[in-house]
Amino acid sequence: VKLSFREHKLYGRENEVTEITDAFCRVSCGKSEAFFIGGFSGSGKSMLVNSLTAQVDGVEGYVVTHKFDQMSKERPLLEVISVFNELCLVVKEKSSQKELLSTISRLMDVFGGDFSLLARLLPNIERLAPELKGTAGEKGGDDHMNLRSVCFILQRFMRVVSSVAHPVMLFL
Repeated sequence: VKLSFREHKLYGRENEVTEITDAFCRVSCGKSEAFFIGGFSGSGKSMLVNSLTAQVDGVEGYVVTHKFDQMSKERPLLEVISVFNELCLVVKEKSSQKELLSTISRLMDVFGGDFSLLARLLPNIERLAPELKGTAGEKGGDDHMNLRSVCFILQRFMRVVSSVAHPVMLFL
């Protein structure tokens, strides 16, 4: 007997799709939420995530996915920072010029003199607007960033770029 499966069709994950879709609806209404998907290699986690990205795109949300591999276990914070850096490119790609100007204005308001810290942590922030070129090279206060300051900077960044109009889903 030959079994035939449709390529790129998700089988047996209806409950998970429903749970993640419900979580996305809550996030789209302005809430923040974390959702963890676990499983062995080859169990369909990536296919599950990929099946949901079209829904997020449909409501003008931002989606960034990143797979951690064995090598990234030694430096997980760098992997997370790279995801936020990639989010800058997604925001640029999916935003109108007016939305980009508004986002940049809010980032400048929120970060003020600390904007150079954000630009050094997330170099792609300069791609959001040409006037930001060179901000990563400026010195802004203490040159040292510890784990707490990195987390605080990323939280502030996320509060600016995510909204009801543009919910953000990071699949790590």
